Amino acid sequence: MSSYRQIDLSEWTLVGEGYNGQAFVSPAHPGVMLKLVRSEMGEKSKVEQEFQVSRTAYEMGLPVPQVYEIVRDGEDHGYLCQQIQGKRSMARLCADHPERIPELAGQMALWGKALHRTPVKPNEEVPSMNTLLINALETSPLLTHAQRERLEAITLSLPDTHTCLHGDFQPGNLILADDRYYWIDLGWLARGCYKMDLAHLYKMMVEDSVIPQVQDLTHMTREQMLQFWEAFAKAYTGTEDIEALNRELRPYAALDLVRTFYLHASNDPAFLAFLKSRIAEQLSE
Repeated sequence: MSSYRQIDLSEWTLVGEGYNGQAFVSPAHPGVMLKLVRSEMGEKSKVEQEFQVSRTAYEMGLPVPQVYEIVRDGEDHGYLCQQIQGKRSMARLCADHPERIPELAGQMALWGKALHRTPVKPNEEVPSMNTLLINALETSPLLTHAQRERLEAITLSLPDTHTCLHGDFQPGNLILADDRYYWIDLGWLARGCYKMDLAHLYKMMVEDSVIPQVQDLTHMTREQMLQFWEAFAKAYTGTEDIEALNRELRPYAALDLVRTFYLHASNDPAFLAFLKSRIAEQLSE
């Protein structure tokens, strides 16, 4: 097992905090940001996986920050990466300028299509979404036998393509700086059917828009999240029938929920009960 360089956190200043970790900068390291992940999310293997995937994405030519080195603060791990000056997340821009939501959602649709046109060469760092889904379904405590069989059938029907998928496709993971944009938080990067990225965004912006914690994460109200999804969906798919698209994506959203739990499990009984009820709703006719 590798042992990584210990950093002196007193040299760094906290500039941001999110679900996946904390961001620091230091005048001693201009142009560099420290992303430090705490507690169980900061396990060395998880940080190594995100670092390797981020480096692969950069080498593929995707618009992502460059990563430099894995480091640690005691038992917590993180990595040094390129600091994007003057950046703002698309989610924050939508919250601060709600009149721009249709425009910004259209931009995410355009850049999402560019991401989904990017082929991923077979490699160990970027997994097959289909393989991830099969593994998640086999071990998931969230499913009845009938639900598992149905979702397995849907998974087997998905084309196992080399299409690049973000994995956590949402406006908080798209940052803008001047006239450039970057995808961030690439730990769930995969290859497969683009519908899985769309289902992830649909689930967050529509189904989860009633959850206060998700509203806090996106910095948007429920109405703004629904507006964003409608504008994105029209721009990405060309459809005017958003409800028909939502119905089509609900089973894929159930798959996405099973995958998300597989990648970041919880033992909280109330949360498990909530997830089971959500899957039942997604798979209801």
